[in-house]
Amino acid sequence: MKRSIVFTLFLLAIVGSAFATTNSINLYQDPIPPQPNPRSLTLCPASATISETDLAVYFDWSVGNATITVYDEANNMVDQIVVDTNSTAEVYIDNTTWNSGNYTIKISYGTTHLIGYFQIQ
Repeated sequence: MKRSIVFTLFLLAIVGSAFATTNSINLYQDPIPPQPNPRSLTLCPASATISETDLAVYFDWSVGNATITVYDEANNMVDQIVVDTNSTAEVYIDNTTWNSGNYTIKISYGTTHLIGYFQIQ
């Protein structure tokens, strides 16, 4: 009996996770290529993912204060947040009220500007 309950819960967890999709957002140095020395290697301390419920931004190391701005395809700002990466390594922005379409994320800290593109269906 216990095995069947455990198996059922395991099966429900697998089926539920199949419907929850999270996609990575590629982040690039903005402008592309970086100026004035396009041969220099810039490590990107940030990564981002998009799911049905939120836009997540992760910082691998502290960069001080970072501004995360999201624009829709008409270049209207739909969200902006400033985060202190000395104390916060993960940021979640609710996207459940955003319309379907193409979006741009910009992450700025110091003199570094990152840009990425994603779609909500």
